[in-house]
Amino acid sequence: MTEPLSVVLLAHADPAQVRRLIGTLDDVPIFLHCDARTPPTVCRAMTAGLPSRVTVVDRVRTALASWSLVQAELTALRAAVRGVDARHIAVLSGACYPLTGVADLVRELAVWQGRSWITNLPLPLPRWSTPRHPDGGLWRLNRRYLTRRDAVLHLGGVPLRWPWPREIPAELSLRAGGHWKIYSADHARLLLDLVDSRPDLMRFWRTTLIPEETFVPTMLASPALAGSEALPVCEAGAWYIDWSASPDGHHPPWLTEADFDRLKAARWAPPLTPAGPSAGGENRRLFARKFRSSGPEILDRIDAELH
Repeated sequence: MTEPLSVVLLAHADPAQVRRLIGTLDDVPIFLHCDARTPPTVCRAMTAGLPSRVTVVDRVRTALASWSLVQAELTALRAAVRGVDARHIAVLSGACYPLTGVADLVRELAVWQGRSWITNLPLPLPRWSTPRHPDGGLWRLNRRYLTRRDAVLHLGGVPLRWPWPREIPAELSLRAGGHWKIYSADHARLLLDLVDSRPDLMRFWRTTLIPEETFVPTMLASPALAGSEALPVCEAGAWYIDWSASPDGHHPPWLTEADFDRLKAARWAPPLTPAGPSAGGENRRLFARKFRSSGPEILDRIDAELH
């Protein structure tokens, strides 16, 4: 039987929040990755006694801004593709939460049948420029970063890289996106096939910086790789994330009950469809992040008033 939705869930902390998320995704097959750096007691609290619809996948040790984060996603995605025939596969963090019940999630995604909902914007992207690198984010890719066990090495908080530029593979149509996404089944299989068949490209990606925000959208948006199935540009994703309140521009704040009205507006905004134009920040969001178990009041209101 084909399932309408399965979930890849990437978690590393807060077992109570992870288990609440699993519970609210009732009847949805879930493929749970617990970071190998997570202490054993925390991992056991996260994974013990889960329902049979949850598969705990092999653990990868991850590091920020490094290929290891992509590897963790690919490990769980491969298990999801092998384990369940699903029309869509959503990639969530343990700090995500749906803004609607599962039945409505399925209805919302029906219009995306055969399509992925993955934010992707052409690089260079002005907001990815920095005072040191005013090139729209190309600095993440056009230098070879030094790595150890798929983790970028740092010195004094600065990622280490070779000083001279390198060529970016000509087949890649560079895209900027985010870590949280909704794959179509066909795109999930295509991505895994490319991972297996193109070790040359994998060597390139392993030495880029923050590849979790460029690898998937670029691979699936490159006509030389994806052909006629290449992703069209999509400005708006399915997640509500308040980047405007991020203290450092890299880590969005925890959502609290004070954010409920904004979450409600995001839940009931006009829907985005594959055929329609992107609506920027005005389109409907299906998920939000970040939440934690120490502030359950906001989740109680989401359950009571939006689900």
